[in-house]
Amino acid sequence: MKKRTLFLAVLTGFIVLATLDRAVAFRSSATALAEVNDLAGITSISIAGEASHISLATAPGQPFTASLSERRDGWGAVWRSAWSQGSCASGASLRRDGNELIVDTGHRPAMDWSDCTLELTANLPPEVSVLVRQKAARIDMAGDFDQADIDAAAGDISFTGHARELALSGAAMRAKAVYSSVRNDETIRLSGRMMDATLRFLIPTPVSYAVEATASFIDSRLPNVPGAKPAISIKGDMVRARIE
Repeated sequence: MKKRTLFLAVLTGFIVLATLDRAVAFRSSATALAEVNDLAGITSISIAGEASHISLATAPGQPFTASLSERRDGWGAVWRSAWSQGSCASGASLRRDGNELIVDTGHRPAMDWSDCTLELTANLPPEVSVLVRQKAARIDMAGDFDQADIDAAAGDISFTGHARELALSGAAMRAKAVYSSVRNDETIRLSGRMMDATLRFLIPTPVSYAVEATASFIDSRLPNVPGAKPAISIKGDMVRARIE
C-alpha cells in the first residue's frame, strides 16, 4: 500500500511538472495576485502549498521585490475565462512577517478544467535562506544564498550561484547546481528515490562526497578528498549524478 501511494504521488508530481513545462495552444496572460515591494532586511523566505514555478534571484543592483501571479493554460482556460473571473489558486498569498517572506501557493479547485500555474518571482537580499515544501515545483535560483532547503515530491531545480548549505530532496528529482564561487565551507545534500543530478563548480576544487544508493551511476571529474569542502552527500534508490 505504501509503495502504491508513493507511486501515485510521484506520478501526480510528474504530471504537474509536465503541465508547467509544455507549450499549449492557448496561454492566458498572467494575473497578479499579490506583491511585496519592500524586501530590504529580509533574511528568509518560506514557500509551501500547491505546485508552482519559482524564480528567485539576489541581484543587489535591482529593487528587492516579490510578486505572485497565476496563469491559466490549456483548452479549458478558454471556457473558464469566459464565465469566471475567480482565482484558479484558492488561498494563495504573499506577505512579509518581520524578516521573513511567507508564500502560500494555496490549493486548486477540484473541478477546474484549465491548467493553473502559480508563478512566484522575487529578487531578494544576498545571503537569504530559502525553505520550500511543495508537492511539485519547478525552481530557478540565481545568486548568493545562505541556505536553500527544498523538498518536493517531484522537483525540477536549477541553481546558479553560491549557497553555504544546499539540501534538495524529493521522491523524484531532476537538479542542476552550478557553483560560481567556492568558499570551502559548503555542504550539499541530495536525496531522492529517483534522482538525476549535476553538480558543477566553475572553479575546480577538491571535494568530498559519499553515495548511498541501491543503484547508482556517479561520474566525478573532481578528486574525492576526505574531509574537504564542498562536502557532498547523495542518497537514493536510483541515482545518476555527475560532479565536475
